[in-house]
Amino acid sequence: MDADQTGGVREAFENARALLAARRPAKAIEQLEAILEVQPAEVNSLCLLGTLRCEQGQVEEAVALLMRAHTAAPGFHQAGLELARVLRIAGRLDRAISVIESITVRAPEMSVAWLQLGDALCQAGRFTDGRLAFRKAAQTDPHRAQVSSAIKALTEHRQKDAEEILRSILAADPNHVHATIGLATLALDAGVTADAERLLEHARRLSPHSDVVWRNIARLHTERADFDAAIAAATRGVEVGPDQPDSWSMLGNVQASGLRPAEARMSYEKSIELKPEQPRVWLSLGHVLKTIGARELSEAAYHEAISQDPGLGEAYWSLADLKTYRFDDAQIERMEAGAAREDLPMADRAGFCFALGKAFEDRALFPEAFAHYTRGNAIKSSADAFDLDGFLEVVRKLKAAPAELGGERRPAGSGPTPIFIVGLPRSGSTLLEQILASHSQVDGTMELPHILNYVREMTAGPGYPEALDDLDEAGFRALGQRYLDETASYHGDAPYFIDKMPNNFLHIGLIVRALPQAIIIDARRDPRDSCFSIFKQNFARGQLFSYDLTVLGRYCEAYTDLMAHWSALLPGRVLRVQYEDVVANSEAEIARILEHCGLPFEPSCLRFYETDRAVRTASSEQVRQPIYSSSVGHWRHFESQLQPLFEALGDAQPSTP
Repeated sequence: MDADQTGGVREAFENARALLAARRPAKAIEQLEAILEVQPAEVNSLCLLGTLRCEQGQVEEAVALLMRAHTAAPGFHQAGLELARVLRIAGRLDRAISVIESITVRAPEMSVAWLQLGDALCQAGRFTDGRLAFRKAAQTDPHRAQVSSAIKALTEHRQKDAEEILRSILAADPNHVHATIGLATLALDAGVTADAERLLEHARRLSPHSDVVWRNIARLHTERADFDAAIAAATRGVEVGPDQPDSWSMLGNVQASGLRPAEARMSYEKSIELKPEQPRVWLSLGHVLKTIGARELSEAAYHEAISQDPGLGEAYWSLADLKTYRFDDAQIERMEAGAAREDLPMADRAGFCFALGKAFEDRALFPEAFAHYTRGNAIKSSADAFDLDGFLEVVRKLKAAPAELGGERRPAGSGPTPIFIVGLPRSGSTLLEQILASHSQVDGTMELPHILNYVREMTAGPGYPEALDDLDEAGFRALGQRYLDETASYHGDAPYFIDKMPNNFLHIGLIVRALPQAIIIDARRDPRDSCFSIFKQNFARGQLFSYDLTVLGRYCEAYTDLMAHWSALLPGRVLRVQYEDVVANSEAEIARILEHCGLPFEPSCLRFYETDRAVRTASSEQVRQPIYSSSVGHWRHFESQLQPLFEALGDAQPSTP
């Protein structure tokens, strides 16, 4: 088609763009070639045609076209940047760097050029130079002030404000890498991993050698509990940013979440070696040291975090969460000052309050302790409210669902057999896991989130439990195989492994259909003890029902009711284990648990506290000592304050005084 027939070159070029938008690339290419027959140096057409030829795999032809555009119009920097991108695809990295450097000389305030230069330099292994270029990109970013405002809003948990700022940046510049990553962070915080994945894939295309991009991709896979993908992304982040402390700390985070605490320790220590003043990395180091049982080193790491940031309430709570740590008067005074600071992030203010509750409880000052626990929960509930009505509706639907749950349990032996320990948090599930993990045929893991992730996917689609109606037996089997595949990296080769996510009690119907070989254990404890223990536990995430005594009581009642439903539908499949019985008669109860699992008795299960393994839950210190009874009936110290809980427990309220 002759360009003149379309009303001139400009009109012809716009027509080519319209054809592309209509997904007619072949016609668009014809139009661009027609333009270049009339005006061989028309740079817009040369640039767009070069891009299209590259997409078709004709890389050398694309280079030639873009070189013509860059030569014809050296000031058309977009053509130069596109030429550099294609040169990198062609493997001509040095030439690409030279082209971008020439652009930064002509246009030193062009942020996108500095960004691409940083990416290309990192690709070439010139990480120090690459970091300098990335820093220059940030300094010249026309949206720098907005980015700073968005980051501040994120750290202050003002998600809506952050989103508005980030979207305004992307409206002006759809390819702004850091705004894209910021929106992905918001999506991850909200649990919308599909949106986060789309945004991060776009960011990766824009800057494939940015350590920031890979760190966030690692976080995405961690949220999905895909350890192999997370470790690959975090490792890539370290490869492209080996001198970046944040890359090493992200690798540590992934390793810690994947039950690799010794490796995580080394990564955190490398991050600290590069930048010693990192209080939150010291905090994370303390966590992994606690996980592996290095109690004194864990305390020291928490103290170092506090010395670097006296406002780090989470570090004070971490000391309290060691359970046997005791605060002195000076520490209590500092915590009281920290709890009164309105300028601190919500998590730190809550951390101070929960730590103060523990400090006063240790001193038998129970009313004061309860007041601090209540305030800490109020702070947390102001940011995250629990949808009790929605939860109760899900329970109602589960009870009303058809009762066909797949028949008898398939025996172990044909593959890995998961042992699901369900129940309320703080009901002895970690103790049961430690006992079972002391058996030679059982691998301990942690609170695996995979079943909850599958339910979240269903909730985002047709809804839950309605989505289960759309699954036939083949669909359930596929889901079960997916679970086995995705959890494989969290355990060894033993025939049994443990999944102690307590919230799985909601999904026993799904579990037994997808995994007929699954073993179910219901960890029970006097609800007055377990609920109060939940109320005073500063959970890192989730468990939103724990912030209010009335909500907590009704949640417990619904749990008790639903477990009775599952037990009736699945006679013999669910073993209820009462914590108080394990304390009073441990040998008989352990034998009963092993029999239910089809495991022979082993004396090592009685000496569970000698088992050397990583334990990530709040009970990590307790399960490293013999069974004790001091926690039984502990609620009595707070009886007058717990009346709203007792009233809400309903049928779950014990008949004993």
